[in-house]
Amino acid sequence: MTEFAPLTSVEFSELLKGMTPSAGESIAVAVSGGADSLALAILLGEWAKDHQVFLTALTVDHGLRPEAAAEARQVTEWLNRYDIPHVTLTWDGAKPDSNIQDEARRARYRLMGNWCREADVHKIFLAHHQGDQAETFLMRLLRGSGVEGLAAMGRVAPYPVADLAENREICRPLLTVAKARLTATLTALNQMWIEDPSNQNESYTRVRVRRLLEESDLEGLTVERMAQTAGRMGRVNDLLRDLIDDLARAAVTFYPEGYGEIDLALLREAHDEIALRLLARVIRQVSGAAYAPRFSKLEALYERLQGDTFKGQTLGGCRVSLSRGGRLLIRREAAAITDEFLIAPGERRLWDGRFWVMSGAQKGRVRRLDENLWRIACEKIPALKKVKISKVVRDALPCLCYDETSFVLPHFIGTEEDGGFQVTFMIAETS
Repeated sequence: MTEFAPLTSVEFSELLKGMTPSAGESIAVAVSGGADSLALAILLGEWAKDHQVFLTALTVDHGLRPEAAAEARQVTEWLNRYDIPHVTLTWDGAKPDSNIQDEARRARYRLMGNWCREADVHKIFLAHHQGDQAETFLMRLLRGSGVEGLAAMGRVAPYPVADLAENREICRPLLTVAKARLTATLTALNQMWIEDPSNQNESYTRVRVRRLLEESDLEGLTVERMAQTAGRMGRVNDLLRDLIDDLARAAVTFYPEGYGEIDLALLREAHDEIALRLLARVIRQVSGAAYAPRFSKLEALYERLQGDTFKGQTLGGCRVSLSRGGRLLIRREAAAITDEFLIAPGERRLWDGRFWVMSGAQKGRVRRLDENLWRIACEKIPALKKVKISKVVRDALPCLCYDETSFVLPHFIGTEEDGGFQVTFMIAETS
């Protein structure tokens, strides 16, 4: 049997390249109490002390197992030995009956992201290792994922919750490290860890895939080979992303009112793969959705765009049509918008996954600017009737309501009575 050596501090410092926090910076690490995350927390804690970085460990108690609260207290006790501050975050409220792992993951990221926002933390470290990379690759391969999916996990990635992602990223320094080296690191420290019983539950696809990688005698079906392939696919995906960026700079224009235009001639000239990916990206950005439409539906749209008879369609929460100048218009489908929430004075939140909104001096409800509200606004301010904005775009904008007839419009509408309601299209802000 192969013996695995503990991970040294010198090796760990090398693994941190490209994600190194600055002196005086505060960072966080997610810790479940399992061997992987506990090893990362201890290694990161040692590194942080040597580099004047402030580390806090975060544990999420999902409330799904009765033992979870006691396990979180045990993690606190362990980390106290290494002078690492530890915070337990609790997922309160009703729990889902199905798709529990995905829902728990989303809740975990939201809880940690909210804590990091309050604490002004911009880097959150996760303990995904070589085995996790291999499992993710194989699971996505079995689902028929394309290059982007098979690229699996990146060492540094944007935070995966849209309204918490601004200036925030997740860091995975252990993606090339075998799990056995992490357990060896803890063993060398005489440090125990918690074994999660869900890791043995074969009703989860990931557990079955893990067993397949551990027990298969097929040549090449190993953790190392799968992780290496995921890394190669990542390099291919990076190249494709660069090509899409080049096409986007030449062909795409975003507008502060929340829609985009694509130069159809340049789209048609591009390689099919790049053109399809650009379409997917722009539709996702304009819709505010977490994911692009299904690839088969994108291919059908792209095929229709090759001819001269395209009359427009809806896809992925957007209305796709041609402008009089022959450019492709991607506009939000108003009927698909459901986001509505209360906002406090001066508070800044993401609405519909697209607009950063900030209220003025009064508390109000952010909701869609529908036709009835626009009619009321025009009656109060006749000059609005001359504002040049299409109905499709206008109906997909937010407004800030105080009651049924008292509200303010986005600051860019062009009236003096904007009430300090600031609205910024997220893509226009970053592209």
